[in-house]
Amino acid sequence: MPDLSSWFVSKSQDYQLNKKVNLSSLKNLISKLSIKPPKKIISITGTNGKGSTAFLINQVLSKKYKVGYYSSPHLVRPNERIIIKNKYASDSSIKESFKIIEEINNKELNFYQLFSLAAFNLFSKNDLDVWILEAGIGGRLDPINCFDADISIITNLALDHEEILGDDLEKIGYEKSGILRKKQSLVYGDNFIPKSISKKIDELKVNFLQNKKDFFLKKENNFYEWNNIKIENCNIHSNSLALGLQTIELIDETLINDSLFKLKSPIFKGRCHLIGNKFLVDVAHNENAAIHLRNFIKSNNLNNRKIYAVFSCSHNKNIEDIIKPFIDIVSSWAIPKINNDRLASQIHLKSLFKEKFNIEISLHKSLKESLDLYNKNEENPLILIFGSFYLAGEFYKEEAGLNV
Repeated sequence: MPDLSSWFVSKSQDYQLNKKVNLSSLKNLISKLSIKPPKKIISITGTNGKGSTAFLINQVLSKKYKVGYYSSPHLVRPNERIIIKNKYASDSSIKESFKIIEEINNKELNFYQLFSLAAFNLFSKNDLDVWILEAGIGGRLDPINCFDADISIITNLALDHEEILGDDLEKIGYEKSGILRKKQSLVYGDNFIPKSISKKIDELKVNFLQNKKDFFLKKENNFYEWNNIKIENCNIHSNSLALGLQTIELIDETLINDSLFKLKSPIFKGRCHLIGNKFLVDVAHNENAAIHLRNFIKSNNLNNRKIYAVFSCSHNKNIEDIIKPFIDIVSSWAIPKINNDRLASQIHLKSLFKEKFNIEISLHKSLKESLDLYNKNEENPLILIFGSFYLAGEFYKEEAGLNV
């Protein structure tokens, strides 16, 4: 019996030719399965910050409610995508639920759609109070949009996945605003509101709440303040923190208090995750996320020592824009070999660094080889690992054997 990671890869390959996106087919299967939505559904989309916002909401709501949290992608294990009552779903339960979906599937759905249905089926069987559903890409055609959310969150808007969502913010806004529902609440994190989103808000008479206009998170020296509750400075972006707190307040304002809501913020892996003051791991894979990571480094004075970067990135990204914020603060770059077809080749990255920035980089056969090189350095550098979920996931697999 293959472990879940091997099973996940095998199943995704089985369905890789199925590209059709059709919510009506998913809704038919949801009806056949008698999947019952909970009392409250929170749907989340946006270019950056979806995961940290959803993670925070789950951590707090789980103190009082039975919560299901669905996300993508995962870093190490597929179980990370399906969290029920603050615990990863088991290998066996995921496989069993997926098998049920497969048996009634009409062969046209892709793997992500089938896996999403398996998650919703598990949520339904566990009789939960709240579902937190994070869109993979976009929102309008994502499986999470099969359900009517009570609260929608759009974290921010930036160019990413242009080949799917469109090449301007109006088109991207249109795709993301697809998760809105009539007279429900939208918690919005961007300063800019495209006409495509404004139109949808007006059409559906949505209760619109915008960060820094309708709700405020105050920044003090070493902490944040929300309605007189102090929260220690943390690795969660202030926008995600504010959106999460506002959403929690809409669900149950009693949870925002000193006794229940203690936030020396929970560590969210892969987002400005500083380990042992030695490794900094971030999945930043677009320009906005890269700028936020740079700001985190500067604001925490982590650039007071040498920074060695281990980098990898998907080939369809604007790689130059992701690298640019770090050119003046990184002393050395290493590109490990990661076995994933979606990542840019080492040769391509080496050529890009030379052509665009006149920087020579080192290539390694594995992530371990890159880390071993830097670990032997006596200067106590900060080792920055960023650019891809796949790279971050490989690091977490190696982490147990590192001297952190």
